[in-house]
Amino acid sequence: MPAGGAQVPAAGSFNLDINYPGAAVRYFPASGRGLELFGQGQDKIFTGGFRYYYYPAGLAGGALCPYLAAEAAVIGFKGRYSRGTGAGGGLYGGVEYFPGRRVSVQTDMGAFYLSIKDKNTSLGESGLEFVINLGFNLYFSGGKP
Repeated sequence: MPAGGAQVPAAGSFNLDINYPGAAVRYFPASGRGLELFGQGQDKIFTGGFRYYYYPAGLAGGALCPYLAAEAAVIGFKGRYSRGTGAGGGLYGGVEYFPGRRVSVQTDMGAFYLSIKDKNTSLGESGLEFVINLGFNLYFSGGKP
């Protein structure tokens, strides 16, 4: 975890990410490389999946740690007249800001390709969406920053 210096999250670190509208757990098997499992839900729509984070050490400076992320997700939805499932994937660029050693705020944006299908009618929809994410992270344990 960065402590105000130009360092990326250390190997062995893990965190809890609280975001709107969900939560995630992230583990760093190597310095600057994180694996995240996430879940989000709102208005009878659930998304769950995983993300891979890469923090280029050469770009980290001060309390800011830029990163790149790739995401894969499954989606389930249930409405008044429809219900179904889908899948998607995205690529993001973002930054994590560390105001303290074990606390950070992150934001990223990117493109997410989504494909869903209604089980009752076999109708489907696919397309590219642009997404902005915002989260609050609490870091626990882990390797030396």
